[in-house]
Amino acid sequence: MDPQLTRTGKDIGVLLNRLEAQLAEAFAICSHLAVATTTFGGSAGVTPRIAQPVVHELGATMAAIAQAQGHVIAAHRGAERIGKFVGFGDGLPKPDQAFFAGADDHHLSIVAAAA
Repeated sequence: MDPQLTRTGKDIGVLLNRLEAQLAEAFAICSHLAVATTTFGGSAGVTPRIAQPVVHELGATMAAIAQAQGHVIAAHRGAERIGKFVGFGDGLPKPDQAFFAGADDHHLSIVAAAA
């Protein structure tokens, strides 16, 4: 097989996996922010009416990220089909854990501790 084709196939797979992991991290960060906003707002005496727009926007962001994850999964499957056609890729099922990888939320524990 053509080494350039093999390298290109590997590069595509690595980039798709990286994008999937970054979207998962962004989703986790948004969820932590929503919780922190709600927790901090309540303990700081901020009414839910004031904090709600922030939580609403974070929810919309999470929905957009979830939609993007679906598109990236579809792209990954499409790339695998192309790979089978031209002869690159391992053809093995891809693990789903990349979508559930947690973000480093240490910085939010400082906010929660202050609340």
